[in-house]
This record gives sequence, C-alpha cells and structure tokens, in this order.
Amino acid sequence: MGVKTFAWVLVALGLAMALYGWQAWNPAAFVGMALAAVGIVVLATSGRRPGG
Repeated sequence: MGVKTFAWVLVALGLAMALYGWQAWNPAAFVGMALAAVGIVVLATSGRRPGG
C-alpha cells in the first residue's frame, strides 16, 4: 500500500467515523474529523521531497 492509498483510506475512514459519530452523538465524530484531516495533510504533502 502506497502513501497516497493510505491517505485516501484515512480520509474515507475518518469521514465514515465522523458521519456515524455525528448521527449517534458520539465522540467518534471528533476522532473521525481528525483522521480525515490527517489524511488530507498527508495527501497534500505526498510527493514532495525535502531539498528537492
């Protein structure tokens, strides 16, 4: 599994958890939003090489 695939899985899992947590009034919504944010950051920074 590559970095971009992993990031997309994080985004999808985060959105699913956020949707479930929001409907169930569960703290999982905040965890899901955090996972989605991490996935978006990884996607935004993937492919960039330091010093390149």
